[in-house]
Amino acid sequence: MRTPDEQLHALIAEQAAEWYVAHRDGELAPSQQQAFMHWLRASPVHVAEYLSIAGMARDIGEAARQNTTPLQPLLREADMADHVVSFDGTAYTPAPDARAPGKYRRRAGRDHRASRSPRRPFARWGVGIAMSVLAAVALFAGLQWFASRPQLQTYATRHGEQRSLQLPDNTVVRLNSDSTIAVSFDRRQRRVEVVRGQAYFEVAKDPARPFGVQVDGLLIKDIGTTFDIYRQEADTTVTVAEGQVQVWRAVPAPSTGWFGLDRYHSAPQGRPIVDLTAGHQARIAASGQVESQGPVDVQRATAWTQGNIAFENQAIAAVAAEFNRYNNLQISVSDPRIAMLPISGTFDAHDVSTFAAFLDSLPDVHVETHGQQLVVVASRVSQRHHK
Repeated sequence: MRTPDEQLHALIAEQAAEWYVAHRDGELAPSQQQAFMHWLRASPVHVAEYLSIAGMARDIGEAARQNTTPLQPLLREADMADHVVSFDGTAYTPAPDARAPGKYRRRAGRDHRASRSPRRPFARWGVGIAMSVLAAVALFAGLQWFASRPQLQTYATRHGEQRSLQLPDNTVVRLNSDSTIAVSFDRRQRRVEVVRGQAYFEVAKDPARPFGVQVDGLLIKDIGTTFDIYRQEADTTVTVAEGQVQVWRAVPAPSTGWFGLDRYHSAPQGRPIVDLTAGHQARIAASGQVESQGPVDVQRATAWTQGNIAFENQAIAAVAAEFNRYNNLQISVSDPRIAMLPISGTFDAHDVSTFAAFLDSLPDVHVETHGQQLVVVASRVSQRHHK
């Protein structure tokens, strides 16, 4: 008795064979083509099984071309009484008085697929000869479509984790904490989507395949450069370390594409929202509105790639939020007056205790520990003063 896995594999193999026969018999109707694409996309196993069936047909056709034995004696030896497919697609059946060579008559107008009987043995060589014709159409449009699809891969980091990786084109990507990218490469272009979080790109040069980064409704087009992208809830921050980038408004595609990843047209349209050169940064809303733009300290802005948090005249609440990206011990600033105090410094992103000690040393600031949370409050002296 077959296991459930074996039964499922047999069912998929049968479906793949049926789709192969359907393509072999002629062009599919639009509804059938849509159903076939849906079946392929349902699972990589479907694609693999279909390619396996097509490969078997090619191999059998090659064996048949090398075989010179006449067809009819083989059919007689195999006791193949009927349901043999001719080269023109019609079926042959033996005359009722004999099964000898030359006694076959044509049954015109009947669908040969409906006339097959699964209980009768197949003529192995007869089928092989028939397959020799099918081998010429084995590489039909569906296979070409599959082969041309982009290579897709997703990379992600957990909370507090950072990761460096090298893409197939030798581009180096550094992922910050709680970040995900989806990589889509093909022969014409290289596309990466920043699904969430922050990524730093050192792009490998390839003039034949442009490199672009998609973030929500934006498309960042690389012009041979190194840059950082931070996707937040309300906006995206782009920082250029080397070279130049252009930020475009991405145009929605008419369909979701292969497995839903290619949601925007590959070529930007209109004019770029902003041009950025080395040492500059821009914060842009998903609508395309530029909220801020100008020169920036790149070393400080990309300090996370070295495992640090660097800040200058930033509010305590904003710096605390950065520490919370990397640590389980979370910092909470309960007093709004303390939250807005500006501070400067550089700290190890995972050294929360040192940062807490720094805050506690500030005038009018006190840090309390409550389980897995550090609460930043006004000191008692400050509280008495404000009373």
